[in-house]
Amino acid sequence: MLVSQHKSYAEISEALGLSESAVSERAYSALVQLANPEKAPAGKKLAELSDYLLGQQSEDQAAKSREGLTRSPSDRAWARAAVAPLVADGANDLPQIPGAPAGVEVPSPPASTSADVGSRSPRSGLILIAGVCLLGAIGIGFFVGRVTGGNDSPTTTAGTSTTASSASATPIAQAALKPPAGAPAAKAIGVAEISLQGGGTVLSVVARSIPEAPAGKQYGVWLTASGKPPVWLGYFQAIGKTGGIALQGTLSGNPRLYNGVQVTLEKTGAVPTSPSTTYLVGPLTFSGK
Repeated sequence: MLVSQHKSYAEISEALGLSESAVSERAYSALVQLANPEKAPAGKKLAELSDYLLGQQSEDQAAKSREGLTRSPSDRAWARAAVAPLVADGANDLPQIPGAPAGVEVPSPPASTSADVGSRSPRSGLILIAGVCLLGAIGIGFFVGRVTGGNDSPTTTAGTSTTASSASATPIAQAALKPPAGAPAAKAIGVAEISLQGGGTVLSVVARSIPEAPAGKQYGVWLTASGKPPVWLGYFQAIGKTGGIALQGTLSGNPRLYNGVQVTLEKTGAVPTSPSTTYLVGPLTFSGK
């Protein structure tokens, strides 16, 4: 919404039902995550540079920010690191960083395969900007991996996912994910959303306070419904050491056939045929008809 749709903090505040300060603070946090491990400026300077990079300043304010960047190599280094994933995702109208070479150089994303469902790509940075507002209720930024499915029912498709930042997103269903009785991680929490984006149906799931997956295992997502076999959607991407995991992918089929989301810990190496140990579950609530 900030980068591709050029929305203001006020417009996003109204759309998401958040305060403007909550929107801006989550945007700042997202840029800090993108620039990591480059050290972020502190306090007022972080807000100023973030507002500049996200197009939230007047012409006079932007001129002062550019002038400040010309005097500070450390601020320029942080700004370049923050916008690199956005440039890799195709954002070509970001404000100028003085002294930066044209088209900030970024590493090429790894080639994706159907088996490499947890690979990280530069696209994840742009999703981080959008998702940090949408999913800020559980307080984490996240990187998103491509996902694959293995059924003829609603599945996620590798390499075709659309982001909330690069297309207008219309949420059609949400789920608050909580541990069932006796679950291994009682403090785990998550959210899921199904939205219409760019002509496709996109599932986004984020969770935190999840224990690190042991060797040979990885967390994954299922769609569930009464009287129907659960549908395997794919594996999560871990988020460093924060205890967070995230997944986003394009759904095929009719998601309204299903009424729940389930997060489990599965063995890697083969597509699971039925859910294993469950960590989070939640009912899907669809809006409209």
